[in-house]
Amino acid sequence: MGRFAQWRGMVLAQGHRLGDALRRPDEPDDPTGPTPSLNRLDALVEGFAAGQPVRWSLAGQPRPLPGPVDVVAYRIIEESLTNACRHAPGAAVAVRLRYDATGITIEVRDEGTGAAPSGGRGQGAGRGLLGVRRRAERLGGTFSAGPRAGGGFAVRAALPAPEEMIG
Repeated sequence: MGRFAQWRGMVLAQGHRLGDALRRPDEPDDPTGPTPSLNRLDALVEGFAAGQPVRWSLAGQPRPLPGPVDVVAYRIIEESLTNACRHAPGAAVAVRLRYDATGITIEVRDEGTGAAPSGGRGQGAGRGLLGVRRRAERLGGTFSAGPRAGGGFAVRAALPAPEEMIG
């Protein structure tokens, strides 16, 4: 009985990690809501821009992405904007998407001031950042997040989506 109680306590305390680990990268977090997609980026940015100046730019020739890449790209931007609102309220945020022949690169930077709050903004320290890092890496992509020299925070992800995969 003691082992069962220990196991139960561990599952209750760490259950979110198990769910993150078992979730496929393209699986939406809320199966009843609309599927996350870069096609909905305007609405996402508009929702955050009400309380914070957010601008986004595009480089390269946009094209449809494979479903899992599209979902992960959206989630990375969503989590980055959420963190900017939480940790740098009112600071300007820049979102940049760059398409090239090998895939898409996403960069989100906030202009927050001062040092990162303790216990939350280190190299991929937040649970949300860890989740999107895992999703990006499962797709064969790269992910980095951390404080910027001179203040603020930056998130960068490169997701593979070769042009020949589309079509």
